Amino acid sequence: MIGSIVAPLLLLAPAPVQAPPKAPSVFMFETGASLLEKCQNKAPEYALACTAYVVGVVDGIKKDIYLGRAPTTCWPDRLGATQVRDIVVKYLKTYADQRNFPASLIVSVALADAFPCHP
Repeated sequence: MIGSIVAPLLLLAPAPVQAPPKAPSVFMFETGASLLEKCQNKAPEYALACTAYVVGVVDGIKKDIYLGRAPTTCWPDRLGATQVRDIVVKYLKTYADQRNFPASLIVSVALADAFPCHP
């Protein structure tokens, strides 16, 4: 008896709302937050990891410029590793809302912010 009452009621129930599709996730070894955490860690191995990551990103960007796959930058020709690291750390401290972005993107944006191109 109950089944015969419930079945028609189920037909009147609204359809379940479907969640919107999720944006594809992007795997990153480093985010701005994880890089900043390394850069601020007092242990020498973390400071080295921070600097090595930042320098690797800079080399990657310069490689893409050399191969013609990226536009040139207005950065000085020679940047010191510590100088680049300090620029990135300052940027991450200033723009906390951007710490969830890929760290490689943050390095590029921080340097473009520090050394803007002037027409």
